[in-house]
Amino acid sequence: MPASAIARGAATIGIGAAGGLTFFLLNLPLPWVLGSVTASALITQISPFRPALPASWRSYAMVAIGTMLGTGFTPDVIARAGTWTVSLLAMALLSLGFGLLAYIVFRRWGDMNRETALFAAMPGGLSVVTMLAEQYKTETNRVVLCHTARLVVLLISAPLLIQWISGIDLSAANRTAFETHEALDFKEHGALALVAIASWYAAKRIRFPSVMLLLPLLSSAIFHASGLVTVHVPAPLSILAQIVIGSGVGARFASYTLRQIARDGWLAALVGVVMAIGSLAAAFIVAPFAGGDVAPLFLAYLPGGAPELGVVALALMIDPAMVAVHHVLRVILIVAFLPYAAARVGGKASPPTANRG
Repeated sequence: MPASAIARGAATIGIGAAGGLTFFLLNLPLPWVLGSVTASALITQISPFRPALPASWRSYAMVAIGTMLGTGFTPDVIARAGTWTVSLLAMALLSLGFGLLAYIVFRRWGDMNRETALFAAMPGGLSVVTMLAEQYKTETNRVVLCHTARLVVLLISAPLLIQWISGIDLSAANRTAFETHEALDFKEHGALALVAIASWYAAKRIRFPSVMLLLPLLSSAIFHASGLVTVHVPAPLSILAQIVIGSGVGARFASYTLRQIARDGWLAALVGVVMAIGSLAAAFIVAPFAGGDVAPLFLAYLPGGAPELGVVALALMIDPAMVAVHHVLRVILIVAFLPYAAARVGGKASPPTANRG
């Protein structure tokens, strides 16, 4: 890896960490994610520096987050996993509704061609959506901007709405990681580290969307569900993973001018607000039938990225295993549905259309 890429990545992490620390000291919600997003995005617009992270660094963060999500699959959680059927079905139907709504909005008011609107409307799965978008007649830059703007809205609105519906003290949640120290167990933490490293090594050799998140999640879940491992990822590594994810989201704005953000970002943000409200309403409706609480269902229904919303569930300790399963299923559905839908609305590209400025 070139030294310049490492230096740029280190500077990006430093900017994200500074934003996270500022949010933490101000007792703002999800400080390490939202603070790093804000700082990284702001620096792209007020300075010539263009934050960027080496692709491998995000992979490491994905492995850490997948491992953390897997720690939530305790034997008790596995015992009640059968009760998720109703909520999983509701999530699938809701995701379809969200996708159709966003597609109509982007086509009618976003001045997008059909392929671009379809990929921009997908309710999550940015990495796989971006990968597939490059094979079709899409303006990929606009697709990524729409997903990023919507994700930022969801990350901001999620903790605020959760505080409103559940009364969780976000300030207390911010400091929980520092006030509750899990004793270091060399045997169990060492085993968990080996599971993460082995999952990363295997994931590098498997071609499947989001495998860097899914394989560590599955491996960690198996070990925790069996009771072989009971410990969690240490708080400093958890915080670093959140900063990497947040900084990466904010860094995407380096590719856009204020004019582009104003053109597509506001519409995607508005769609995000509607989706957040729809997710909350669906959580209230489904909760009595699914036998669950509204807060985790709300997080499970939000149409954002699995790593980012998984981090929200982890930071607020809101049933991260259940939330993770819903988001993983959504990614699988997108992988199965999107190529078919793209073929129906258009076809493979000859080359992709140019991004409009």
